[in-house]
Amino acid sequence: MLTGLALAGVLSVAYMAFEAQWVRCRRADLPVPGLPLPWSGLTVLHLSDVHAGTFMSNARSLAKVVRWAEAAGPDLVFLTGDIVGDPKRSKTCLELLGRLHPPLGMFAVTGNHEYGLSKAPLARSRDAAGLWTEAGVTLLSDSCVTLPAREGTSVLICGADYVSGGFGLPAEGSVLHAAGRGPGHEAPAAAGAGGPPAAIFPILLIHDPPAADSPLTAFPLVFAGHTHGGQLRVPGPSGLTPVHMKDDVYLGGVHRWGAGTLVVSRGIGTSFLPLRLLTRPEATLWRLVYTSSEGPAQADRST
Repeated sequence: MLTGLALAGVLSVAYMAFEAQWVRCRRADLPVPGLPLPWSGLTVLHLSDVHAGTFMSNARSLAKVVRWAEAAGPDLVFLTGDIVGDPKRSKTCLELLGRLHPPLGMFAVTGNHEYGLSKAPLARSRDAAGLWTEAGVTLLSDSCVTLPAREGTSVLICGADYVSGGFGLPAEGSVLHAAGRGPGHEAPAAAGAGGPPAAIFPILLIHDPPAADSPLTAFPLVFAGHTHGGQLRVPGPSGLTPVHMKDDVYLGGVHRWGAGTLVVSRGIGTSFLPLRLLTRPEATLWRLVYTSSEGPAQADRST
């Protein structure tokens, strides 16, 4: 009996190690209420939680994603935190990301991993802000970048720093979405001299999914990570239950969030243990689709 239990334990750990690298690379449509029509069809690769340098398996998982993404050719890449860490141990991750060349750019925000903030016993504080340029990534730290205009409309990409939680950004989301202009950001000129300000659609990148009552609900579209989908989930009376993060509402997927849409990635890597259970790592290539309907929905085209 003891031999059987030991064998079952070994097989269980082996499966969880396998699942941690069983990356789901998928394509999916993301209906976005209020998205300017000229931007309908924009493709965004959403990656999160690589945890570079934590385990070798994380680098292998990212390599699988990059090979797939190179062929997919996204317009944009969003990196929602916990991507890089210690400069020496992040080299492989940066080299892999550097192989992606989306025409509209790669944008990142910090997570706790970038700052070395963790419950792990060997965690040390650090600042990884200088690493991103090596991979051609623009780090957004409570700041925004306006994409080139399309037919008098534009998209504004804003990023929330992990430590500040995006303090000061809610005004950007509400003012720009409502009036096409925000403090410190000039809207692109509208067609025709003397025309009204062009419409600007703001998108927020943040690591930890904000609560539904957060001021950041001013943003109509938000991409986040952090949760790993729970990383280790076990069956329970109410369905699959994370071993930790039991109080997290948004573990993954697309959610109605305030008046807008929240997209949470389960991430690519792992932390603490190089294992996953019933929550595969994922990378998603979203195709943003204009819709006037209320509430988010999605049509998967998994690959």
